[in-house]
Amino acid sequence: MPVASHGMRIAALLTLALAGTDALAQGNALSAPTGGRSALMGNTGVALSRDGSAPFLNPATIVRINDNSLAFSVNFYTFAATSFTGWHQPGPVDTSQFGNVGLGGTSISTNGFRIFPSTLCLFFTIRGVTAEGSDDGGLHRGRQKLAICFGSTEFVDVVMPALSFRGNTPLGTTAQTQSLARNWNRFQAGPTYSISLGDDFAVGASLHGIYTSESLVLDSSSITSIASGGSVQSSLGTGVSARAFDFAAILGAAYHRGSVTLGASVQVPTVHVYGTYNATLHSEYGLAGTDNATLTSASGSFTAPPPMRFSIGAGAEWKRLVVELDESFQLPVGAIAASVNGSTTTLTGTTATTTPLSAFYSVQEHMAWNTALGAEYFVSKSFSLVGGASTSLTTLPGLSPTMSVGNVVPARMSSASASLGIGSYGAGADILIGAQLGYAWGQSMAVNPYVLPNDWAVVDTRSYSVMLILAGATDLRAIGRAVEKVENAVTSGNPELPPADPGHPREAPKPGTGRELPRSGASDPRNETDPDTGQPAPKKAPGAPDGGSPPQNTQPLPSSPIDPQNRAFPPR
Repeated sequence: MPVASHGMRIAALLTLALAGTDALAQGNALSAPTGGRSALMGNTGVALSRDGSAPFLNPATIVRINDNSLAFSVNFYTFAATSFTGWHQPGPVDTSQFGNVGLGGTSISTNGFRIFPSTLCLFFTIRGVTAEGSDDGGLHRGRQKLAICFGSTEFVDVVMPALSFRGNTPLGTTAQTQSLARNWNRFQAGPTYSISLGDDFAVGASLHGIYTSESLVLDSSSITSIASGGSVQSSLGTGVSARAFDFAAILGAAYHRGSVTLGASVQVPTVHVYGTYNATLHSEYGLAGTDNATLTSASGSFTAPPPMRFSIGAGAEWKRLVVELDESFQLPVGAIAASVNGSTTTLTGTTATTTPLSAFYSVQEHMAWNTALGAEYFVSKSFSLVGGASTSLTTLPGLSPTMSVGNVVPARMSSASASLGIGSYGAGADILIGAQLGYAWGQSMAVNPYVLPNDWAVVDTRSYSVMLILAGATDLRAIGRAVEKVENAVTSGNPELPPADPGHPREAPKPGTGRELPRSGASDPRNETDPDTGQPAPKKAPGAPDGGSPPQNTQPLPSSPIDPQNRAFPPR
């Protein structure tokens, strides 16, 4: 079946990711994997990307995407185990009220599989289809490609409901109930364009709308024995719902010479469009027969601009080995901030008062430098080993607990990862299978129930994860062959007929020719048998005058192996 030999050829890449990334938080740009091969090669791709990561890492590299590629799919399945040190006693104790509280077993942990949102990219070849078997990496003069992408580049989802703790204190007992739900998502969508200005140089640009969302619920209640006798009940909780929308541009370039490709990209400062912030805060405790409570609600604007990102990469492709090294520098140009107005209602005893609230909360990010290294070794044309390692250091400073409405930054994490997998190429389909091991460390906000009123505190966090990566690709020719086999099966009953010559279309079989006619009897040559064995007599070989075996010197000469896709090696 011929496939789009003239005009615009359309290629589509579909990346479906399922992962759990509760190891990270805000301040980790591009922490969500966007391509299977990129993730297995240590999250590289500034120079040699050819999957769904290309529009986000370096728009110029989309010219490397194969013209015949119709569909790529990738799944990320992650099992993560995360611990929070001293969660149930996270800060200093007010000894005048609670005595010398020194609880054991106050750390908590959570583990399980997580689900990651989807990423979708559609690629279109506008001009300059790459010749099959070409080794120019898609960089030849005049080649142009366009992509439309939708995907999450940062994602955090931590849910720990119904936490409970009971223990003994020097003055009696303590009991706690807590719940935590924290979500952070940065979603990008927009077009990417790339053009090869020469046979060795390409430039590209992505214009993305960026939608950032944050939600937080952290709530704690406790009953603890106190020095004056009896017990005190106290609680502290907050809730946040924030949204922001920005426009960002990513500019990139790629230079290819021989076996080496150099890449560079920059994400310029974003243009803020709008942001909303809604938050609540409550705090209560009763002491000496007097109730004390505070309820605060506020709303206003919210900003969370991604930092500027400068990235450079160098990749080399030899006959059996592909290597890439990337470096990225993140330079924050703004702060995660909220400007709010609202009101606070305070209860003391039985008297309530309401006062207006106007506040500005801001967390200024700092610079961060990250490294990624990956390699792919081809054991043969159709089989490879893939691996890499990378870092994702946060741009957020150390957490500082303050009594604010919402806590605009409730966590910070940094991470390092290493990956290893295998690749299979051929017969119109590519498959990548592997795993990525991750370790993350950082801080998280918690509630200190052993001061009155309760206050925020900071605990250390650690996380270990294993991500299973399953990625695959097919192309238009493979789909064309599948369609042709279906057509052959329907029209002739034989799906394995040889391909038809476009200049001489295969005639449809005449009615009845696909069935064997009834045998006429002993005179029918199909009924001949060997008189010695009683078995059907062997048919005479063509070209053998005596009905015996054909001459033995007619064996064909051996031929060299043929790549069914006629691709360059290593595959591109």
